[in-house]
Amino acid sequence: MFNKTNGGSTSSEAPKKSSQQTPRTMSGGPSILGRDLSIKGDIKTDGDVQIDGRLDGNVIAGNVTIGEQGAVNGTIQGKNVHIRGKVSGKVDAILVELSETANVQADLIQDQLTIANGAFFDGKCQRKSSAPTSIKQAPAKKLA
Repeated sequence: MFNKTNGGSTSSEAPKKSSQQTPRTMSGGPSILGRDLSIKGDIKTDGDVQIDGRLDGNVIAGNVTIGEQGAVNGTIQGKNVHIRGKVSGKVDAILVELSETANVQADLIQDQLTIANGAFFDGKCQRKSSAPTSIKQAPAKKLA
């Protein structure tokens, strides 16, 4: 950032970048909304989010986990969304996973969907991408 020159001479070379000037990578842990917290508003991050409290608003994050005691009333957007608690609204992700404790009253837009035995789901499912191959109908048989 700052350069020190020896003897007051100037250099025509551009300063070299130090290793401290490289962009920082995100820490490994998610941001956590604790069980005793209730938020009205939106959450937006490039990192991961775990919601164990209540959120009345929308979430946009890399990976989103709704804990067993967690509740979201709004839209969830992320790469991977794992739901163990309650969600009401809409979920848009590449992978959506509903565990056996999930209570979901939302429309899902996803490429991969897993619903565990015992999960409650009431809503519509829609794929983000089209099917890899089309399904052709068998020709009708003629009766003689």
